[in-house]
Amino acid sequence: MSKRSQTTGVPKSGQSKPANQPNTPETKSLRGRLQPRLLNEYRTKHEREAIIQRYLMIGVGVLAAFVVLILGISLLVDQVITPNQVVANVNGETITVGEFRTRVRLERALINERINSEVAQLRAFGLGDEEISNYITQNPDLRWSEIQPAASDQLGNRVLNEMVDDVLIRQQAQALGITVSQDDVQAQIYKFFDYDPDAAVSEPTATPTATITPTPFVSPTPSPSPTNTPTPDVTPTATLTPEATSTPTNTPDATQRAQTFTQNRDDYFGYVRRAAGIGDAEINAYFEMLALREAVKDSVLGEPTTTTLYANVRHILVETEAQAQDVIAALNNGDSFADLARSLSTDTGSGEQGGELGWGPVGGYVDEFAEAVRNAEIGAIVGPVQTQFGYHIIQVRAREEREATEPQIEAERDAEFETYIEGLRDAEGTSIELFDIWLDNVPSEPRFIPRA
Repeated sequence: MSKRSQTTGVPKSGQSKPANQPNTPETKSLRGRLQPRLLNEYRTKHEREAIIQRYLMIGVGVLAAFVVLILGISLLVDQVITPNQVVANVNGETITVGEFRTRVRLERALINERINSEVAQLRAFGLGDEEISNYITQNPDLRWSEIQPAASDQLGNRVLNEMVDDVLIRQQAQALGITVSQDDVQAQIYKFFDYDPDAAVSEPTATPTATITPTPFVSPTPSPSPTNTPTPDVTPTATLTPEATSTPTNTPDATQRAQTFTQNRDDYFGYVRRAAGIGDAEINAYFEMLALREAVKDSVLGEPTTTTLYANVRHILVETEAQAQDVIAALNNGDSFADLARSLSTDTGSGEQGGELGWGPVGGYVDEFAEAVRNAEIGAIVGPVQTQFGYHIIQVRAREEREATEPQIEAERDAEFETYIEGLRDAEGTSIELFDIWLDNVPSEPRFIPRA
C-alpha cells in the first residue's frame, strides 16, 4: 500500500513562520525588527505606565539638573566674578564692584536713618506732614533725591567719585606719613552725633562709666546739620542761677547723656547692619576714612583762620550772556541798578529788593560768584559771571573780615580741601579710570521705610 502524504492542520494563530525557518542573515534581521513589537504586546498596562513614569522622572531630573546648573553659574557670576570686577582704577589701585556695592548700601542706610531722625525731630516741634515733606525734599543735605528709584545713577555717581577721592587721600596720607588712631576714629563718631564727651564728664556729679568711651559705631539719631540740634557742649547748669543747687533734675546729667549716646549708637549700628547687610568692620572703615580725610586736611591747610570774609553784594541774574551784556550797557548808560534788577532779574527774591543780597559770608556763594566778589573793586560793575544759575551782573558795595563761627570755619575749610582734592585729580601723573560697569551695579536696597 502506498504511503499517504501527511499534512498538518492549519497553522495556529500567531504562527507566522515554520519553526525550521533557515537561520539566514535575512531572517535574523526580520526577527530583530519584530521582537520589540512582540514583547510590547505582552506588557501590561501597569508596566507601560511605569515605563512612561520612569522616562518622565528622568526628564524632570535632567531639567532640574540643568536649572541647578544655570542657577549655580548665575550665583557664581553674581557672588564671585562680578564683585571682583573693577569699577575704577586710581594710580594702579582698584575699586571693585563688591566694594562699590557695599559703600552704596551703607550710604543708603545712612540717608534713610538721617531722614527718619529728622522727621522725628520735626514732628516733636509740631510740624505737620506737608511741612515736613517740603522740608525733607527741599533740604539738599538730607539727599532725599538720591534714594528715589529713578535716581540710582545720581547716588552711584557721587559714591564712586567719593571712593576715588578716598583713594587719592589715602595715597597722599601715605606720602605725607599721616596715620590715624582709634581715638581719631572715635572723634569722628562723636562729631557725627554732635556729642561732646568732654562736656559730658565735666560735671562734678557725673560718675565715670564705660559708656562714655564707646566702640566706634554710629547712632540712629545724628543731626544732618549742626544748626538743627542744640550744641552738645552746653552743660545742664548753664541755665541755672549761681546758687549752689545740688540736684538739677530738669536736665539729664553727664552719665545719662553718655548712656543715651551709647544706646543711640548701638541702635543705629543695628539698623545699618541689618539694612545694608554689613558688619562692624565696614562701619569702622567708613569713620576711619573720615578721620584720615580730616588729618590730611589739617596737614595741608594748616591752622584754621578765625575770621571770614563778608561782603555787601547786589546782583542781577539773567539767562543768557547776551542779556547780561545788555544789562551792563544799560548800567553804563546810567540806568538804575535797582530798577533793572526788579524788572529783569530771574532771581525774584533779591530782584524784588533791587538785587540786594545784603551782607553775607563770601564762602557761602557758589565758587564762581564768590571768586568774583573777592576780587571785585568796591562799587564796580562786574560781569557777566556765569554760574549754574545763569549769568550774573555783580556790584560789591562793601567788604570786610569778621569773626567766624565754627560752622563757617568748617565750611570754608571743607571748600578749600575740595579744591585741594581737585588739584590731586588734575595733577600730572595722576591716572584715574572709571568703568561703566558701575552703572549696572548700583544697589536699590535698603529702601526708605518711614517710621510711624
